[in-house]
Amino acid sequence: MLEDWGRAFPGCEPLAYRMRGRLPARWVRFHNLPDSKRYPDDEDEFAVVLGRQNRILGELLGPGAQAVLLTTSCIGPFDVEAGDHERLLREIDPDAKPWRSLAMHELEEDFIAPTYWHVFAREWTWRAGVFDPVLRSAAMNQIVNIMILPPDCRWLFHPYDGGVDLILESSAERDRIKAAHAGWLSSHPDGL
Repeated sequence: MLEDWGRAFPGCEPLAYRMRGRLPARWVRFHNLPDSKRYPDDEDEFAVVLGRQNRILGELLGPGAQAVLLTTSCIGPFDVEAGDHERLLREIDPDAKPWRSLAMHELEEDFIAPTYWHVFAREWTWRAGVFDPVLRSAAMNQIVNIMILPPDCRWLFHPYDGGVDLILESSAERDRIKAAHAGWLSSHPDGL
């Protein structure tokens, strides 16, 4: 699974927060809510978040396409709520299989040794709403380093609290999807 990762994302570990810096010509960020509001307060706002994210996923995938969900388990001395995080990941994707492990204390100086991120993967069949539990949890910052991508790694969709980062196949594809959803972009000059 995901044999094309290295070709599609050269020099990148599966760390979503690093992707925009490594592949800026292919990156775009969309905000979840109007006026760049970070967290939804009620079900109406969750409907906006899920509507936007499902629309983008639907445009990228198409009906019945295969998508890989990457989830990340964080293990280290910093995570006092690890039990809740692990329980939520098991509820969201109980059949996920180990894909990669990252020694975060070797990759980032801010991490205390030993800190490991274990990335799990599972292939899903796309339909609108299939990832809603994941998208809701990411929107509330209950889970981190979530990524959705096709098996051939043409693009990457990273939901987080506040929005979604996309790494597209090319800058032309990035420009196309950026123009299609211009109202969801940040007004900040650097796109954050």
